[in-house]
Amino acid sequence: MNMTRLGLTAAIVTTLTACSSLPEGRWQESTPVAGTKAMTLDIQKDRISAYAGCNRMMGKAQMEGDHLVVDNMATTLMMCHGKNAKREEALKQLLASKPVVEQHDDQLTLSSGDDSYTFTKQPSMEDGTTRFVYVAPEKAPCVGVAPMQCLQIREDKNQPWTLYYGTIEGFAPEPGIAYRLRIKEFDVPNPPADASSKRWILDMIVEQEVVTP
Repeated sequence: MNMTRLGLTAAIVTTLTACSSLPEGRWQESTPVAGTKAMTLDIQKDRISAYAGCNRMMGKAQMEGDHLVVDNMATTLMMCHGKNAKREEALKQLLASKPVVEQHDDQLTLSSGDDSYTFTKQPSMEDGTTRFVYVAPEKAPCVGVAPMQCLQIREDKNQPWTLYYGTIEGFAPEPGIAYRLRIKEFDVPNPPADASSKRWILDMIVEQEVVTP
């Protein structure tokens, strides 16, 4: 066998191995539907956690060839409405359909029939700074580029609420529910002039409580 053919064979084997390996890491939908939360996937070892704006889905994950197989999928039981409910059902069906996996660098695509979703790899949660914040049960009016509604947060129960103009990725608060969150904070290199230099990603909902008026 000549060296050119040997090199080509090795390249093919490497590609097939990459396609057959579980795409571990945190992934976020590259182009979410307007007015909805971006879908997220967290794949570690043989487990997957998926989120589409309402409930969190969890199950066992493995690769069969270039297909992602998710077994024993469970979900939290929050009531979902509108676009988020439809998106959650779409993600649930996608994961149950043994989608084809294609990975190119930091881009991951899951395809099943005519449905295809592309995700971008996110930073490792282990690299972020851990913070705990309380989130008030209601948003408050605020003015950024335009008038909007902001989360009210504080890090200590004895502190007054302060407005938070950004978003907490992976967090979809329900009105009337107070939260305590564990988040991971990352530096944003070269942020735009009107954007935060910090990025917050939900790590865990530590507490939540229904607050009656």
